[in-house]
Amino acid sequence: MHYLLPLLLFCYSLPHAYAQFHQTRHPLEAGVMLGLAGYSGDMSAKRVDLQELRPAYGAFVRYQLGNRFAIKGQVYAGAISGDDKYSAIKAPRHFKFGTALVELAGLLEWQLFARDRAGARDFFITPFAFAGLGYTYADADAQYYGPPSEREKFLVVPLPEENLKSRFLLPIVGGGIRIAFYDQLILGLEGGLRPVLSDDIDGVSLNGNPGENDWYYFFGATVAMVLN
Repeated sequence: MHYLLPLLLFCYSLPHAYAQFHQTRHPLEAGVMLGLAGYSGDMSAKRVDLQELRPAYGAFVRYQLGNRFAIKGQVYAGAISGDDKYSAIKAPRHFKFGTALVELAGLLEWQLFARDRAGARDFFITPFAFAGLGYTYADADAQYYGPPSEREKFLVVPLPEENLKSRFLLPIVGGGIRIAFYDQLILGLEGGLRPVLSDDIDGVSLNGNPGENDWYYFFGATVAMVLN
């Protein structure tokens, strides 16, 4: 539940964001993200498995509420996968999965350093943190690829498992670096964690560990332009 602390901090910050809204200009930005997606769950060797990183991409709009706060709407997509062969402990089980996923999310961003006024500097950089909610669609294809004679040893129920969810409402937390040029071009690096609050996103629940929920995450570079 450690991801709840950033969410509580952002709720505490909402009154400050509201006050800033009435004091500064409010640029509207539109941009794209290119990066990587990863997964942690029943078929991952570790929390961040570099061998299972897959391409990710997306688009977003960001509305600046003030010098420190912004709201962001985004549509991110990519693929996640896992394979027992990368884990010495899980390798004899011979499970693997892959799925495309699409995420629609709304976020509140908090920028650590405030810019006093627009256009004051040609170059401005600040770390930022974000939190919000996402709605994700993923339909995993989980498979057993081991010897047929050992199938019953590892399968509690047949694969693909039935009655697993394919749509997930989930919290999002993360952070990054924002670099602004002439108040027109915004470059960034970001990473965000998504605790799925379910064990279904990889297509394995009863055949794995139903008590341990899955995670996925996006890491990427962003480019945005100010529209107003």
